[in-house]
Amino acid sequence: MRSDAAQNAERVLRSASALLRTVPEASLEEIAAAAQVSRATVYRHFGSRAGLVEAARRRADAQPPSVDAEELPPLDVTDVLNKVPPQLLGDQVVSEARRLAGVTSAALYLIDIEGAHLVRLAGSEEFPATLDVPLAVGPELPRDALPALRAQVERELAGSVLAPLSLRGRTLGVLLAVDAPEPALAALARHAAVALAVADAYTDVFDSARRRRETTPAAEIQQHLLPPRIARLTGAIVAGNVIPGYATGGDWFDYAENRDGVWLGVADSAGHGTTAAALAAVVLGAFRAKRKVTGELGAVLRAMRHAIAEVAVDGACVDATIARWHGPSNTFTWITCGDPRPLLIDEHGAVTELACPDYDSLGRGAADRDLEATRHRLLPGQRLVLVSDGVLARRTRDGGVFGIEGIRALARRTPAATAPETVRALEDALTASSEDGFQDDATTVVLAPTSPG
Repeated sequence: MRSDAAQNAERVLRSASALLRTVPEASLEEIAAAAQVSRATVYRHFGSRAGLVEAARRRADAQPPSVDAEELPPLDVTDVLNKVPPQLLGDQVVSEARRLAGVTSAALYLIDIEGAHLVRLAGSEEFPATLDVPLAVGPELPRDALPALRAQVERELAGSVLAPLSLRGRTLGVLLAVDAPEPALAALARHAAVALAVADAYTDVFDSARRRRETTPAAEIQQHLLPPRIARLTGAIVAGNVIPGYATGGDWFDYAENRDGVWLGVADSAGHGTTAAALAAVVLGAFRAKRKVTGELGAVLRAMRHAIAEVAVDGACVDATIARWHGPSNTFTWITCGDPRPLLIDEHGAVTELACPDYDSLGRGAADRDLEATRHRLLPGQRLVLVSDGVLARRTRDGGVFGIEGIRALARRTPAATAPETVRALEDALTASSEDGFQDDATTVVLAPTSPG
């Protein structure tokens, strides 16, 4: 084997061994990106992903285990949550990193609420206070973006080892340490992710680090209504986020995987400010309460409509799409009350508005009307997009609106994007379309099937 070919093979194997420890389901494309070689190069040396995984396993078996990883187990999540005050958990994680890895320089970073930066929460000040992270969706990073982040850290912080704090396909932050043994650091990061996610409910310290500016009471309510921005579900990946407007308009999205499938909801309450946020909270409460006792979409929407009536705010109404995803059959079932309707992006990047019955917004029209659900089967390579009116009505520099044509233009540029990549690309396109701030919330949820159905 020529020396350059041997170097490429070694680079691929080294990168695969490191990446598979933290992301066991990493694809060949992700491994190739981490090794900074083409996919063809990986195939040429290892034949298939299975061959590469087997080679990485043999290498791991042939190497003696790290003393740090074997003799110094990482923090026990239950123990540390009981003994360490939640506001000091970041400092405790850094201390554990120094102990396990035997290093003096380590730092813990979280992703800010806008998905633009990694912000240092704890650790050595020789690490920068912030690092750019251009591929996040809100305060979370999809696992597909980890190879690019690793490459960025290698360029900007040579000698630093990165371990992601990941839960169910999303990364909340990273641990960085100089010249650290990666297995020990990666094991610690896995435990730290769970501990930080649980402790987040007991302190404002993590939330404060994620915020770049003070929020309004309405925006504060809104942020606490939202679920994780990225989730791996049965047969699909879902990603979503809300860009808040200057006067928060009461947008929300939600999902939950139950025995009858994955429930999805996107809603936009009329009005602005605290009243709209309060209405959104009540309607979301009705959605969450009713779906726990029924599998009927219409019954859930009627409960949401009843909650709006009880609030008794003049002119109160909500545009909403409530849906259920069935992973084994790749079937999406939904009811839309108001606008907009679900959009389908096919494998070629073409965008279609899905047809369904035309129903008034919740809070308008007959209270006793029947609501008929519509079904659509998604094919591999397709993406289903739910947006609020703040996306389509976004004013652009030329005096027009972003509209479905803006989504079509984006889809043509990103025909093979993942669900998180689609959300981030759409948010970037909306921001770039005008120099003005957002006058209304802009909500985007993308669901992409991961199985042939």
